Amino acid sequence: SCLLSINISPCAKWNTAGITIAGNGSLGIGANQLNYPQGIFIHDKIKRLYVSDTMNHRIQVFPLDQSTRTGLTVVSELKTYYKIYVDDDDDVFPTIYAAVNSDNGVEKWTKGATNGVRVGSHCLSCTGVWLDKDKNVYMSEEKRHCILKWSPLTNTTTIVAGESRVSGPYADELNQPQGIFVDKTTSALYIADLLNHRIQKWPKNALEGVTVAGSSDGKPGSDNASLDRPYGLRVDEETKIVYVVDLMNNRIQRWKHGETEGDTIAGGNGEGNKSNQFHHPTDLAFDSDGNLYVSDAWNHRVQFFALIDNRPCQAPSTASSSMHKSPIVLSLVFIITWIIMKLL
Repeated sequence: SCLLSINISPCAKWNTAGITIAGNGSLGIGANQLNYPQGIFIHDKIKRLYVSDTMNHRIQVFPLDQSTRTGLTVVSELKTYYKIYVDDDDDVFPTIYAAVNSDNGVEKWTKGATNGVRVGSHCLSCTGVWLDKDKNVYMSEEKRHCILKWSPLTNTTTIVAGESRVSGPYADELNQPQGIFVDKTTSALYIADLLNHRIQKWPKNALEGVTVAGSSDGKPGSDNASLDRPYGLRVDEETKIVYVVDLMNNRIQRWKHGETEGDTIAGGNGEGNKSNQFHHPTDLAFDSDGNLYVSDAWNHRVQFFALIDNRPCQAPSTASSSMHKSPIVLSLVFIITWIIMKLL
């Protein structure tokens, strides 16, 4: 789920009409139904989609080949699971890390386990979870407005972003953080800063974040320069493009590295249940072929958007047009033409 197998062009395009790959659009407890899915994760080796079926208190698995929309339950307890992270340590039953909002912590589910094991310390109203290359576990502590990091080597939990119990729009503050992502190549931490309506990047050991998507002043909006309650994200570790779940705008935004505006790659057609619409999207993921998956929470489904154009960005052909528009060039053309006419 980290964009490793295919290089996605910064100008890639996906089919605007999604295909439902999990759930059937109506809430329910059946194996082919979901109830407000909050998190998704793709395990590329075994070609499986993991879905945090939040209000059904379970985690479901679906095949990526779309051979069935009947899910297999791999985690089931009376707990409210939000974001999930699936490790690549086992090809049959990989370890699952789940942010358990109702139990204020992160649970680890290993092969053959009948219960999850708490990792790290208390994570009040835990919403997000991710691992770095050293298997350190990062957790979003929504109610205390900070990101925690648990080290399995020392069994210690530290704050790595934000200030506990302090919310605000300043660079060293967060406001109800949700989804997170750790870049394994740089160890930079990316945070969906929900009520500041932005994505913050915290370089390793930094004391404050840098806004890489949305408005740095904490204001929401619906234009290309704004976000409204970003809920989840993924980062292309090669291009550093940030893909954002823009919850209240019901769209997925692509923010290229260093840009001040994003562009919509899915949704953005109002709230609804059509194939090109979302109703509270909550998370996104990519498979190894660059296809996009979005958990569409209030439509109780996960949508698949096929990658249809992965050509490199084309530099605008400005040489000829700028030449024709240049006053200097136009003057030279006029003079040369006048001289030729005189000689004739």
